[in-house]
Amino acid sequence: MGKEEFTFKSSIFENRRDNRDGSFEMTEDERVRISSYIEKEFGIKMTEAKKPLLIGRLSKRLRAVGVISFGAYFDYIHSPAGREEYKLFTDLVSTHETSFFREPGHYEFMLDEALPDLYKTGAGRDRDLRILSAACSTGEEIYSIACVLEEFALRNKIKSLRYSLTGTDISTHAIKAAASGMYKAQSIEKIPVYAQKYFMRSKDPSKKIIRVIPEIRQRAVFMEMNLLDKSYPFDEKFDIIFCRNVMIYFERKTQEEVADKLIRILNKKGYLLVGHSETLIGFSLPVVNIAPASYIKKD
Repeated sequence: MGKEEFTFKSSIFENRRDNRDGSFEMTEDERVRISSYIEKEFGIKMTEAKKPLLIGRLSKRLRAVGVISFGAYFDYIHSPAGREEYKLFTDLVSTHETSFFREPGHYEFMLDEALPDLYKTGAGRDRDLRILSAACSTGEEIYSIACVLEEFALRNKIKSLRYSLTGTDISTHAIKAAASGMYKAQSIEKIPVYAQKYFMRSKDPSKKIIRVIPEIRQRAVFMEMNLLDKSYPFDEKFDIIFCRNVMIYFERKTQEEVADKLIRILNKKGYLLVGHSETLIGFSLPVVNIAPASYIKKD
C-alpha cells in the first residue's frame, strides 16, 4: 500500500492543523495514544509536560510523510508502508545523549579496581573479558571502554589482552553510527590524554572528523535490542555491564525488571554500572553496592 493510498484511507484530516513555527497541533487523545505506546514499548514515560517535546520531534516527520495529524502519522508507522518510518519514529522518541568518557569515575573504577580483579580470575588472560554497553547510543561509551582496556594492558605490560565488546541500542540509526566509529573532532577534545592515540584524524584539516582506530573498531559488535524485551539474546554472560542514564526514564518497577534481566546475563562477581543519577538500592536484586553507581553480583 503506497503512501498516497494510505493517506486517502486514513483521512481524519479535512483541515490542516499546523502552526506558524511549522509544528502541528496535538490533541489530548493523540498525546495519550502516542505516549502510552512509547511507555509500553520503550519504557520511556512521556508525561503531559513532554507534549511540546513530542510535537517538536515529530512535526517534521508528519510533513515529510504527507499527513496532517499525529493520529494519522501513528496509523501510518504501524502500516506495511510505514515500516521504515517506524524506525525513524523510534530514533526520535528515544534518548541519545552521550559523550566520550561521560561520568569519568566509572572508567577510573574500571582501571583501578574492576579490571585488576577480573584479570586475576583469568578474564582477559585465559578467556575473553566480555563487556556489554546496553543502550549504547552512538557508541561513545563502548569506545571509551575500549580505550580503558587498552590502557590497562599497557600499564600492566599485557601483550595481548583478550576482550570482546558488545553494544546494543533500540535505534537502528544509532547502531549504524556506532559501528562506523566516526565522530566530530571536538568530541574528543576533553578525553584523557592516554585515549587520544586511539583515534585517527582526517588528512584534510578542513574535515574536522575523527575515527576510532580499526584495531578497536573490530573488537566491537553492535546490535539492536530493546531493554524491555522479555529476555536478552546472549548465550554467554558478561563480566562488566554498562547501562547508564537510561533507566532514569523508566518507572521504578520497570527499572527493577530491566536490572534483573541484566544481572541474569552477568557473571558472578561481575560488575553492573549505572548512571550516577540512578540507583538499584531498595530493589531485591543479588548485587552489592561497592562504589558510586557501581554494583557487583553476589557469588
